Amino acid sequence: MQLQLPKSVFKVQPPPLWYVTNGDLTVGPVVTGLLLRGVEYGRVPDFCHVRTYRGDWRTLNSVREISALNSKAFAKAPSSEQLAEWGRPVERIKDEMELAHTVTWLSMVTTGAESAMFHYRGRGARSLITRSVLGPISNERLGYALPESDLLLIAARFGRPVFGPPYGPTEDALAMRFAGSKGGAGAVAMIPLFVEKELTAMLELSRPGHAFRRTDLQRAERIVQRALRQRHN
Repeated sequence: MQLQLPKSVFKVQPPPLWYVTNGDLTVGPVVTGLLLRGVEYGRVPDFCHVRTYRGDWRTLNSVREISALNSKAFAKAPSSEQLAEWGRPVERIKDEMELAHTVTWLSMVTTGAESAMFHYRGRGARSLITRSVLGPISNERLGYALPESDLLLIAARFGRPVFGPPYGPTEDALAMRFAGSKGGAGAVAMIPLFVEKELTAMLELSRPGHAFRRTDLQRAERIVQRALRQRHN
């Protein structure tokens, strides 16, 4: 019988539309794909700036897709087939700690995170306990339950993912979790995971540099969902 994964906690959003300026002339809006082609074929010079509607002007390289194009980062990223192959053994893992470690590592590979934490509520447990801490960061939280007053836990119970920049009180609290990481918390994300409408886990990610890509976070979400559904069935 095929497992039915719960609905994603991420709301569907339209793709961004960009305005481009060379300092004298502004054109737009254009979709990301068209902007990429303009950069790739030299029609959009490196000194140009871009912004989304009502956004701030920023350099071309601050756009994730353009940065990846310039650094050829996509050539090193794992393919969907590789991720699917790596994820298959997860569904057969019985040990709770091994499961937590594996899904955390796969999520880091998927999103390009430098550090990550995985908080999990096992069968019969009431609290979410930190079961995995990976990356250049202290593991002092490992084995401890999240307090009910934790801002991230409160957001997770409402099914609200958290990611920054931009930052607010909850995003700041998440960044503080990773304040001691080697590269700093330039971008952070928290994904709540549910099984049968019950909050079962929280995945938290951090890295220096630009914000996480929503599609990568959704891929990580699906990896963990499959593992949790298999374990709790």
